[in-house]
Amino acid sequence: MKPRLLDLLACPIDRTRLELVEWEASYINISAEEIGRAKHLDLDPDLFSKEIVTGVLINRARKTFYPIYNGIPRMLVFPTGVVRKFAKTHAEQLARELPGFTTPCGMAMPGEETVLRTFSSEWLNYNWDEQAYWNVRPDTLYKGMNFILDLGRKPVKDKLVLEVGIGIGGIADYMARREECELVGIDLSYAVDSAYKHFSRNAFLHIIQASAFAPPFREDTFDLVYSQGVLHHTFSTKTAFEQIRKLPKTGGRLYIWVYNPYSEQRALIRRVIMLMETVIRPLCWRLPESLQTVALFPIVLLYLIHQNLYVTHRGSIYIKYGWREAAHGARDRFTPRYAHRHTEEEVCGWFREAGYAELQCASQRNPPDDYARFIALATAVDGVRH
Repeated sequence: MKPRLLDLLACPIDRTRLELVEWEASYINISAEEIGRAKHLDLDPDLFSKEIVTGVLINRARKTFYPIYNGIPRMLVFPTGVVRKFAKTHAEQLARELPGFTTPCGMAMPGEETVLRTFSSEWLNYNWDEQAYWNVRPDTLYKGMNFILDLGRKPVKDKLVLEVGIGIGGIADYMARREECELVGIDLSYAVDSAYKHFSRNAFLHIIQASAFAPPFREDTFDLVYSQGVLHHTFSTKTAFEQIRKLPKTGGRLYIWVYNPYSEQRALIRRVIMLMETVIRPLCWRLPESLQTVALFPIVLLYLIHQNLYVTHRGSIYIKYGWREAAHGARDRFTPRYAHRHTEEEVCGWFREAGYAELQCASQRNPPDDYARFIALATAVDGVRH
């Protein structure tokens, strides 16, 4: 965690400001360009050149603390294995310095503990290699994100951006570097540990373990909030939307991408896969990881065959699958507990009810290539907060 992040964080329970207690830190050499960017934003470059590896964030009024463990603030409001491990490891220091303080002991939202387990497994077993992201090259994915977020007409240079559902962090790192914005990424799962491992040296990227249902920020904080393929995996997409809709500033933008019920009807093979998902996913999410791996083995083989013999011949933007990509794709489709699908009309209604205007659906714009066209087949909506 970089000291700069303290200015942005708030207690996810009552949204009050937090205090930092630093126990272990390291320093990184930031470039002259990064120093210049910090000064341009009227921020002290030292706020970006230090990594707090271990410490706590405290809400003194509530006598509550949130661990900073392996460089990442753990801001979930319900107990987790990592928080219990932290409390046990640092029990003496906590008793000495913060007597009477405890970690939050609230209840997880329905299904969150299952979502944490399945998506942690999916992303922690995905080793970022800069060659492939999902079934396309990273440069193709980034081009698609530029289209989806309309960055050509609505640049985020020098803006404060939030990604809800950072996953392994590749898109967030790209946005912070290429678009020259300061970006905060949150994720419910332990995918944040992979993101931190690969991208923590990006001075303008901040990584937090937190829930979309209890985001650790005050309202009216960000210039852009976006969530790509995440909210539909919660127990209620609409409830998750309600929790993040107040985070953009007045005049700021909110964008969400969720599954569309019609996209799975566009081809016979998509209808077959959807039928398989309907049967398998309700059974598979309940299994422990080891049994999920066994159960998904035949499906992983089908993914390998489909991607390498069929899809890659349809366009140069696609890559051939290895075992890693096939296993990742199978887990993403067949292990989540929730996978809701919503129409554009439904999601646009949420935006209007929340006071957003200037709504834009990606499907109504001309995509630059086949991959962006695939993105547009989902429900992708953005609007401006009034």
